Amino acid sequence: MKLAKLLGATLFLASSMALACDYPDRPHIPDGSQASKEELLAARNDVQAFFEEVDEYLRCIEDSAKAELASGEASQEERQKRDEDLNRAFDAANGEKEMVGELLNKQIRAWNAKRNQESGD
Repeated sequence: MKLAKLLGATLFLASSMALACDYPDRPHIPDGSQASKEELLAARNDVQAFFEEVDEYLRCIEDSAKAELASGEASQEERQKRDEDLNRAFDAANGEKEMVGELLNKQIRAWNAKRNQESGD
């Protein structure tokens, strides 16, 4: 829960940097012990698309920050703060990608365990 709050706060800060950049919605990952193979495959595709959309978002906020700083009007302190905000946004987004990937893997393991249990009966 702390990670989710940290991610939310950091992404909010990043969104103030680049209002034109939209952070993607986290994909739904079904319960592996209940899901069909097709549902898990669809979730895997959704997770891969989410990863690509997060990377696109990060490129967008980085480009936006560079364009803003290219105007030459920012002080050294403002540049440093912008750099720190970008680093936090990148860390939070990559942390969320890791968390979503692990959640998918956990549900795939649950699906495999259920399948192995059923074939062993």
